[in-house]
Amino acid sequence: MKRKILLIAFLASFTLAVFAGGHEKNIGSENIAAATKFMNTLLTDRDTADSLLHEDFDFMFMGVSQISNVKYNRETYWSVWMDNVVAPLVPEGFKKVEVTDAIGDRQSVALMVEGDAEGVNGRYNNKYVFIFKFKEGKIISLREYTSDLLVETRLYKQKLVEDN
Repeated sequence: MKRKILLIAFLASFTLAVFAGGHEKNIGSENIAAATKFMNTLLTDRDTADSLLHEDFDFMFMGVSQISNVKYNRETYWSVWMDNVVAPLVPEGFKKVEVTDAIGDRQSVALMVEGDAEGVNGRYNNKYVFIFKFKEGKIISLREYTSDLLVETRLYKQKLVEDN
């Protein structure tokens, strides 16, 4: 009888562990889907993209370029970053914004993205990593990583100089 109780307890614990892990996997998949939807609607359907953001959302373009390391909130992400920083640099918009890979869990998602645009100083085809953090099923934080060199040389006409 004791063995039977132990077996039942073990099976119950195992079943709970399996279902709990599956639930976390589903949340991770949901977060990847939300982050991908954000990227896919960012330039074409601002209302949909904005609906995925938490009210306390913040964004930062990471790196060492002249547009890096400034924190934007939900409102200034659209009104300043997208409309006054990005739009003038890529006046014809992006021809391509493609999610090429993703990894995520219940708290965060990393999307690898390829972009292609005609920038103010010629073709701008960069690769990105976007790090999304989630809270209450919404995107609370977004960090964008890309090539500072390409940003500075293709969008701002900075020249490379030899370091002596």
